[in-house]
Amino acid sequence: MAAQVEEAIKFRHILIPDEFVSMDDQGRRYGGDLRIGDLTGDGDVDFVVYQCLGGLKPSFIGAFNLAGDPLWSFGDHDASAFDEDGDGRLHTVSPDRPGPVVVADIDGDGETEVLCFFIDEGVERTSKWHLHDVRLLLLDGSTGQIKTEASPAALRACDGFVDGEVQIPNYVHQRLMVADLGASPGTAMDVVVKVGKTVVALDHALNVLWTYDNPWNHYPKHSAYIPCVGDLDGDGYDEIVGGHFGLDHDGTLLWERYLGDNMDSVLVVPWIAEVGNPQAVLSAGGQILDGRGEKIFELGTDIVPHGQEVRCGAFHGPGKGLEMVIRYNGHHTDLIVVDHDGQICSRFQVDESPNNTGLETIHWRHTGEPDLIFTPSALWGGDGQRAVRFPDLPPPAGGKMGWYHCFPADVCGDERDEVILYDPYQDSVHIYTPAPLNPAAFTGYRHTDRQMNTRLID
Repeated sequence: MAAQVEEAIKFRHILIPDEFVSMDDQGRRYGGDLRIGDLTGDGDVDFVVYQCLGGLKPSFIGAFNLAGDPLWSFGDHDASAFDEDGDGRLHTVSPDRPGPVVVADIDGDGETEVLCFFIDEGVERTSKWHLHDVRLLLLDGSTGQIKTEASPAALRACDGFVDGEVQIPNYVHQRLMVADLGASPGTAMDVVVKVGKTVVALDHALNVLWTYDNPWNHYPKHSAYIPCVGDLDGDGYDEIVGGHFGLDHDGTLLWERYLGDNMDSVLVVPWIAEVGNPQAVLSAGGQILDGRGEKIFELGTDIVPHGQEVRCGAFHGPGKGLEMVIRYNGHHTDLIVVDHDGQICSRFQVDESPNNTGLETIHWRHTGEPDLIFTPSALWGGDGQRAVRFPDLPPPAGGKMGWYHCFPADVCGDERDEVILYDPYQDSVHIYTPAPLNPAAFTGYRHTDRQMNTRLID
């Protein structure tokens, strides 16, 4: 008999402010891609929505609060430019992929900033396949005012071409991550930029520290679309893991070798907790690496022919050790849960969804209880049973980005995750909670690494 499916409680349905919403050529109202954080310091979660010229170059960004009230906006969501690669024009649309926007306290002043790529003002001609006219902006989270602006040559030299050919799968996964590379004193944070084949490290003032060009760029023999940062060697600074490569905090190469096709997703987690520092988890072949890049174990391509996404959690409770869930067969509905010893403990299929992408670990229950697995329609247990459904959730729009993306976040301050859902081709945000808000126990929204360096899609 199937277990009873819990019905999540709808905490908020927030309409994106009308002045931030656009309409595509199919008549769909859309807000674009989303980021979250406490922008104003009032203890509630706020939201940043952005749209991109040509789908890849941010050209409009706006912030709003939990009530749906606008806080500020920057740029033009009706911008267009002549397309250097064709006869027409590039228009501002919802991003092709979740991209280069991050919310965090970058400069260590105790206030939240928004760090983002942004297209140069007044651009009349451009191509979506280069960053020649893209700069970095550090915006005040509460006002949207520019605090720092930089146009590093290492960033503007990046493009989607490798050996004269556009490598679209790798290039479109542009991403900003915050890290501790030891370059920024106090509580300020450093920045890691991944775009195409290049990784660029910057300090909190957006000065370039070092760059690295990854040799594996051709699908399916590519490095991770989105690298991951974490302290692999326990020295107090973050390393960068791209699957086929590992970089020390100062850019020194730790390893560089081919480890298998479809290295789509990587994580840095404390797989072996007693070691005292985390390990790298790779979707390609279901591998665990130590801080030197040596294999701890590997499931192999017979079990994981195409590791699209990998996430880790305590899906059978903390006493069983950390486990991984892998979307193991590319853009399909097939998932496996692998226990701490590398044994498959469940194999199951989730609901079909546009693109069959989107996988997150959700701390839905109290400390000591099993984590759940998010896919774009429900939460699932580690045994492969549907555990939680989201009532009154409209159908996804479909297409390149039109499915529900998920931020796990403790919005209600009770140490359990709420699930923040949005579709970049719709005009609202949905927040679901496991229990009604208790105002007397509310301790405020807590911004963690999972929201700063969120995965969203691999």
